[in-house]
Amino acid sequence: MSEVGTRAWLASPPGRGGIAIIDLEGSAGSLEKLIQEMTPGSRVSPGQAVHCRIADIDDGLVLRLDETHAQLMPHGGIAIVRRIVEALKRSGTRWFEAPPAGMRFEARDRIEALALDTMANATSQAAIAPLLRQAEAWRQDTSHLGPDELIRGRRLDRLVKPATIACVGAPNAGKSSLLNALLAVDAAIVTDQPGTTRDRVSRRLDLAGVVVEWIDTPGLRKTEDPIERAAIDASLSAIHRATLVVRLVAPDAPDPRLPDGLSPEEGILDVHSKIDLQPQSGPEPGVSAVTGEGIRELAGELRRRIVREDDLASKGRWCFCDELRSRAES
Repeated sequence: MSEVGTRAWLASPPGRGGIAIIDLEGSAGSLEKLIQEMTPGSRVSPGQAVHCRIADIDDGLVLRLDETHAQLMPHGGIAIVRRIVEALKRSGTRWFEAPPAGMRFEARDRIEALALDTMANATSQAAIAPLLRQAEAWRQDTSHLGPDELIRGRRLDRLVKPATIACVGAPNAGKSSLLNALLAVDAAIVTDQPGTTRDRVSRRLDLAGVVVEWIDTPGLRKTEDPIERAAIDASLSAIHRATLVVRLVAPDAPDPRLPDGLSPEEGILDVHSKIDLQPQSGPEPGVSAVTGEGIRELAGELRRRIVREDDLASKGRWCFCDELRSRAES
């Protein structure tokens, strides 16, 4: 149990963003002991941010602001936050439902305040590190943003509001099974009858800290069924707005015909399904929802298409909110 004197409270809006921020305060010794207890095997020095396992509940970031103040940044799900709060209470930490008087951490400047607010509402945990670098980046460079910075910033914006990936394929190509494999849960009804996915299914996927909106479309085909026709029409609109389109090709289904004029920002990725029935020999990704082969590799490829690793590692400026975008345009 940690030394008496540590206090904690939720600094972000409950259940609103993809990231929760839990403030910790205590003496240098008690805070050090609490952090070691909550993140076994990790050492977080003042001024340092470390990605680690929090209370054996969730992977997140621990930010040590100074000797006596720190922040835990797990995923923002209500159940995850509740379990971490329970772990803090078991450690002897005093929990406050609201920040104690005079204990709300103040940002050092406007950029840092905007970054902290954006962090609390971002959907992707991968947004934390680049947002933490923004105050210093904007202090060091006050020139007009260049084209490369603006393009990189638009990709990083997908960490705040998730990009959309539309999965397109013929009926029975395995679209719903692929979604289930990526989610590792049964999110959509799956049968061998063509046309089973009659409605557009939208689910959020967490691809190693990068959250995306996955649209599992009904099979695109001619149909006289008015309900299925309406679902297909709605899906066509969503496909045209998608950041990336996954075209699923199966050995026992016709190749899908994509809508005319389709030009997603991150292109079209051909993926071969059911490789347990017919192995994939070409350069395109191949997956089997039955055996799990290729699922992890596909998830990695989707993540790279949405946000590049050099974007995440960049120390450059990012117009991550409307105020900074307006400043860049002026």
